[in-house]
Parts: sequence; structure tokens; C-alpha cells
Amino acid sequence: MAAAHAAAPSIRFYDTDAVLLDEAADFVDAALRAGGTGVVIATPPHVAQLRRRLAGFGSSTSGASWFPGRLVVLDAEETLAAFMVDGQPDPQRFRDSVGAPLAAACAGGGVVHAFAEMVALLCARGQYEAGVRLEQLWDALGDELCFSLFHACPTQTPADDGVPAAFAHKPAQQEDAAPVRDGHEQHTSQLEAEIARRREAEQTLRRREKEFADFVENAAEGLHRVAGDGIILWANRAELQMLGYTWEEYVGHHIADFHVDAPVLESILGKLASGETLYDQPARLRCKDGSIRHVVIHSNGYFDDGELRYTRCFTRDATERHQRDAALAQRDRMLLNAPVAAALLMGPELRFRLANRRYCELVGRDALETLSFAEAFPEWRGSEMMRLLEQAYRSGAPVAVEELRVELARADGSVEEGFLKFSLEPLTDTPGEEQGVILVAVDVTEQVRSRRSLERAHAEREQLLDELTAANRTKDEFLAMLGHELRNPLSPIVTALQLMRMRGEGGALREREIIERQVEHLVRLVDDLLDVARATRGQVELKFEQVDLDAPLAKAVEMASPLLEQRGHRLSVEIEPGLRWEGDPMRLAQVVSNLLTNAARYTEPGGEVALRAGRDGDGWLRIGVSDNGIGLAPEMLTQVFGLFFQGKRSVDRSEGGLGIGLALVKNIVELHGGKVEASSCGPGQGSQFVVRLPLRSTGAGAGTAIEPAPAAPHKRIMVVDDNADAAETLGLLLKAHGHQVEVFNDPLQALSAVTRIQPDIAVLDIGLPGMDGYQLARSLRALLGAHPCRLVALSGYGQAADRQRSGEAGFEQYLVKPISPDQVARLALALP
Repeated sequence: MAAAHAAAPSIRFYDTDAVLLDEAADFVDAALRAGGTGVVIATPPHVAQLRRRLAGFGSSTSGASWFPGRLVVLDAEETLAAFMVDGQPDPQRFRDSVGAPLAAACAGGGVVHAFAEMVALLCARGQYEAGVRLEQLWDALGDELCFSLFHACPTQTPADDGVPAAFAHKPAQQEDAAPVRDGHEQHTSQLEAEIARRREAEQTLRRREKEFADFVENAAEGLHRVAGDGIILWANRAELQMLGYTWEEYVGHHIADFHVDAPVLESILGKLASGETLYDQPARLRCKDGSIRHVVIHSNGYFDDGELRYTRCFTRDATERHQRDAALAQRDRMLLNAPVAAALLMGPELRFRLANRRYCELVGRDALETLSFAEAFPEWRGSEMMRLLEQAYRSGAPVAVEELRVELARADGSVEEGFLKFSLEPLTDTPGEEQGVILVAVDVTEQVRSRRSLERAHAEREQLLDELTAANRTKDEFLAMLGHELRNPLSPIVTALQLMRMRGEGGALREREIIERQVEHLVRLVDDLLDVARATRGQVELKFEQVDLDAPLAKAVEMASPLLEQRGHRLSVEIEPGLRWEGDPMRLAQVVSNLLTNAARYTEPGGEVALRAGRDGDGWLRIGVSDNGIGLAPEMLTQVFGLFFQGKRSVDRSEGGLGIGLALVKNIVELHGGKVEASSCGPGQGSQFVVRLPLRSTGAGAGTAIEPAPAAPHKRIMVVDDNADAAETLGLLLKAHGHQVEVFNDPLQALSAVTRIQPDIAVLDIGLPGMDGYQLARSLRALLGAHPCRLVALSGYGQAADRQRSGEAGFEQYLVKPISPDQVARLALALP
């Protein structure tokens, strides 16, 4: 409010700084527009805000203010400190520090408006009496000088009960501010009316200027005004916020301080100086935090008498646009340099924006850019490739094809069948980018041809394997049939010979002995045929027992003796005494007799054959058969155990044999958990065959040793198996051991009878139809409740995972079909 002649001082209270500064700016602005002096005694933050409000759009020429008046600025704190003595304002010092500048302003004869915040500072400190005293000094100064005074205090500073009465809230209007002493005579009524009209016009102009200033100051786009020499005259809030500077850090500085690229700025200033208008001019500006902001500028200049006074610039943040453009450019570079065929097709017509070298080589075309796909490949109209491209474009969903057959037209006019693996990636979410499709293709023609060749070869191999398997099965069946058919005539021959011996017919003794030897040899051949047929089908059964080693080896010697004697060989035998072995004695005799027979056949008459047997380390048995016969070549050592393998024979085939004896030896030894090896120093230097067996067998048939099962307590047993014959025979065997057995082929029938039977043991087939053994086991346990029933699983699968699963399901034993009679006898006893 203006100072007045009244003795009691008054002060304006305000709620916000914005309200105060707007009124203060208008108050000071009125003096500046009139060519007078505006005096501002305020705090530094308020001084900065007032300067910004008073600056308008800056000067059209550098160095001069836009208003005709003069602005005097004093720091309120420093000025207050200059005249305060012992907490009170000193009159003389007040005159020196405040009166002197005001007197100088008034001396010019123009209007003087002063805005002061010193009373507000004293009130903020609680020095109300000093504030009253300062008001009195202002009044006294007003009696001497012609000026208008505006000062105020925030409403929240004084307490309601602590403010002296002198500080009454008075909503003074700026227009009421009148000079303490105008010094002019009374104007006529006509002059007063003209003054009032002009004042109203000025107020309207100021209001419009304020509205426009608010419009540009708070615009969303960055705006700034630059003088012809490059000095920034003004900038709005959006521009400052975009770059992170304050008004003082940006306005008044040269524009070159903020442009990163000097050549770009030089070009911009040159174009503006020549009168050119710039649109979307890219530039890079340096932010306060050191980062770089990509912008686009719209700008033109204001000229006065042909001279550039200033430029008006709109600055738009283009960082995201730049990043998008950079990403698109990088995408295009990656596609062009991709190690696979790639192309970019844009728009509904799917026109080539780019196609890299590999793509052009793949399709045999050049200069595809700007052509639509249909124009570039007319032969593919209506093709699957065209359909997929249109699908990807319309749906916006990616498409991937592992193998697409295409016909590629080559430069020479020929058409070649090819296969492509390709993917289509739609471009649908790129702002400012036309919709399109990225096509990436890989020529897999050679891979497809190779795969087809492999598939054909595989099919042929499978067919060949099937044929070989069928032939092998037919061979096994033939051998088995041959063995059985040969036994039929042999049986009466052997019987007839036995009758002849019993009758004591000696007239043909020599002939009878010959027939007996040949029949015995024929029986051995038939037995070997049957055994090798069973061995190839995995049907050889071993019957394990503890025996003295002498017995099976003596039997082997007895079996081989006729041939050894016939060929006049000398046999030496060394067997470690007292040695016991666990295994199938009949099969061991068969193994050793085959080795002895083999040695006898391939040793010249009158040769040496040796049999040695004894311990070989801890827990192992070693049996060796050696001879001084024709020997073995090195390449034959690994082949000699093959089925039907025979070495080099003489023309008369005096060695005999079918080539199955050693194959049978290897099979039987391995079933016992052992191994057999052949060695020789070469042709003509004899050979040696060594069998190594565990003294306690761990072979595949070890579990089939026949030992009488101890008697088990009689149990109630339920058998559930959908194979009626298997279930019935298992039930009969269990009954033969004294158990009470009920057999079911349907799991539902078993469930309906379980509460009646109350079984002690339930033998359940795992592969039951409708309800498997695991489900049946859970249902049985639920129905039996607390009744103890032990579960035994019966299955055709013997993998470790099957056994583990059965254990987890609560089965106490897992039997693999077919189960032996001894397993049946031990079934109830083996359970815990």
C-alpha cells in the first residue's frame, strides 16, 4: 500500500508469495512504463522473481531494458542491517541508506514507486516495535519526498494476540497508491476524465499483456528469445525445465554455451540472419546435468530496418524420436548385414524397403527396393508364401515355417525346387512407422534333401533289419524244428542198439560200436543245435548248485573222449583238489567238452591237448584248454566265438563241426557272470581257450538255483491277473504249497470279495485293464482298513524305475513274469 500522511503506519498482509509478487510487479511496472523509477528493496529470491516478471519477453536489443524507466534494486537484509542500531532503526542511518536513493530518484521529476520488505523482515523476527518505528520513518520520509510506497507482511507471521494495533489488515488497492505530495495544482474535470480513461486503457493493456505473458510462460512447448548477437533474452518454464537450468543460469548467456555442435549452430544463425524460417531443425543441447538432449527447433527472426533484432524459437524435445530413428536405422543396418537372407516389406502392398545381399542371392533378383512383393515375384501370386505374408501383415501375429517348398526362378530362366525356413515378424507397434513385415529366410534345400536321403536310408535299413530279424527268427525256428525232428529217428536207433547190447549179439560188434559212436556224436550235434536256438532267443535256463569241480570236468572229459581217442591225441588233466564251485554243472560240462572237442578237431592226429583248472585270484575259477594244433590268426581271435564261424578248412573237411560250439560256450559262460578268451601265437602254433568264472555265481540265472524251499505258514492269498491261464496256474501252484487261494481276473470282482476273504497276501498284476495294480492296491487298503495285507506286484516289466515305483506304492515284493515254481514256493516265506 502507498505511504500516507497519517501518523499511524499501515501494512498489507498476504497469503502467498505469488499474490504479493504479482501486485508488487504491477506496482513497480507502472512507474517503469511511465518513464519513472522503480525502487525494489527485497530479499534475493523475491528480487529474482520480480526481475523475471518485469523482464517481459526481453529486450529486442542487447544490453537495454524494454521499459523506458529505471529500476533500482537493493537487498532488503543488507539495507536493514545498515540502519539498525541496538534493535531499533536509526533515523539518520535510515536517511543515508534509504532516503538518499529515493531522493536521487525523485530528483528526476518522474513518478517513483518503491516496494520494500524490511518491515516484513522485522515482523518475521518478532521485532514489532522496531517495525512500527520503521513505518514512522517511512512517513517522515514521505513528508519530504514525492514517491509511492508498497510494502507488505505475510499473514502467518504475526500471532493474533501479539501484533501491535498499528499493523491492521487493510486490503489497499494499488490504484489508491498516491504520492505523499504531488506538488501540482488542481486539474480541470475534463483533464481528470481523460486521465481516468487512459488509466483504464493502460489497465486493460496490462491485463492482456499479463494473460499473454502467462500463456507463453506456461506453454507446454519450450520457447526462448535470442538477440541478434546470440544472447538469450528470455525463456519460458518449459524450456528451462527441459534443460534443467534456472532463469539466471540460462537467460543472459550466449546460445552457443548450450549447443553441442558448433557447426550446426553456425548454420542455424546464418539461416536466420538471412531471413530463412526453420522447421524441424535438429540440434543437440547440453543440459545442466551434463546430458545431451536431442531437440528440433522452429524459428524465424524479427528485423528492424533490415537488421536482425531477435529470433523467436520453439524448442521441442526430440530425444525419444531420435532414439526411435536410431533404433530403426540400427534395425535396417542389422538386416542389411545379417548372415541370413532378410528383407523389410512395408505397407499394405508389401513393398520392399530393403533386401540384403543374401536375400537377393537366394531369390536370384536384384534392385527389389520400392517393388511390391507381387511385382517382384509374379510367379508367387496366390502361393503359400504370399498367403503367409498377407496373414502376418493383417493379423499382426508372427509366422514361422520350418520348411516351405518354393520354386525359385533363376537368372537363366530355369526354375529350381527349393525349401526355405523362414519367419515373418510384423511391425505394428512402432510409433510414426508404417506397418510392415520383416522377412528372414534360410535356404534349407540341402538339409531337406539330406534328411530325405537319410529317411530313405533309414527306411531301407529298417526294412532290412525286419527282413534279417524275420530270417533270424525263421532260422531259430528251423534249428529248433530240426533238432526235434532229428531226435525222433535217433530215439529208436539208440533203443535198438541198447537191445542189441542186452541180447549179447556179437556177430556185428565192430559195426555196432561204430554206430554207437556216430549216434552219440549225432546226439551231441542235436543238443547243440537246440541249445544254440534257445541261446539266441535268451531261453537258456541254468540250474545252480554247489558241486565239487571234479564232477563236471570228469563228465566233460568223458563226453570228449571218443573224438580224442579217434584222433589219437594225448590228454593231460590237472584239477586243483577240493575246489567247490556254484553254478550249473551240466552246462559247465557242456562248455569244457565243447572246448576239448574243438581242440581235438583242429589238432593233427597224435597231438597234445591239456585241461587245467584252479583258483584265479580271490573268488574266481580259471579253466584252460590248450593244444598244439593249427592255431589261430590274430584277426580270428575276436571272430572265433561268432555263431556258425569256421576257420579255414581242408578239402575233405576232416575237422567237422557246424561252427556253433564256441558260440554256445560264450553264451553259457556269460550267463554265469564270467568270460572266455582265445589266444594263439599264430597259425601252426596251437591255441588256448581260457574260461574265468566266479566261484559263487553272479550270472543272469543265479536266481534260479533249485534248493528246497522251507515250509511256509499257510496264508490266505488273493491273486488278481487278467490273464486267466497265468492266474489259474499260479493259484494251483500256491494251493499245492498248502495256501488258501482265490483267483480273480477282474479287479472290480476282487474289490467286491476282499472284505469276505480278508487276505494275508495279495498278488496283483500291475497291468490290469481299467484299473491298474497301483489303483487296486490303494482301494484294497482302504477297504481292509486295519487288517494287515501284504502286497506283491506281478509285472512283465523289470526296470529299476518300475521296482522303485512299486516300493513307493507299498508293494513289499516285485516279481517279473514269468515266475518260476521255486519263486512261487518262496512267495509267502520271503515276505517280512
